Amino acid sequence: MIKHFAFNKLVAPAAAVLLSAWLVLSGAGHAQASPVNVNTASQTELETIKGIGPAKARTIIAEREDGGHFQDANDLQKRVRGIGMKSVEKMVDNGLTIESLVLFGSPMAVRKKRDPHRAVVLPAIRAILAIIRIAQATLAEIKPFYA
Repeated sequence: MIKHFAFNKLVAPAAAVLLSAWLVLSGAGHAQASPVNVNTASQTELETIKGIGPAKARTIIAEREDGGHFQDANDLQKRVRGIGMKSVEKMVDNGLTIESLVLFGSPMAVRKKRDPHRAVVLPAIRAILAIIRIAQATLAEIKPFYA
């Protein structure tokens, strides 16, 4: 019975850490959405940005198809009727990006942005792997008592 109690003392903390890591990895609790580039986004993606509804998303896509990609926030607010600079600023705060597309191989190519959650996710994965190794070692030690 004492050996079984030690096993439970290991499993409960490991389960708690695994649950925490799952929450971190799944993004639960994060209010900020992933960035949406106005020059490549679909209507559905645009609608995920607070302040952009179905009609405004259709208008943005229609203007993008007619006039080409948006160069910056000023270009977006000038070309899309019903969007002012304050609206653009709020949309940018809510995850909208305005990245003009550059030809592949160009010296001015836009660098891919690093995932902001990477600094949290990688240590969480390492912690999970460490816990799994500890659990495996502990199970290997107590297995003869249950065999």
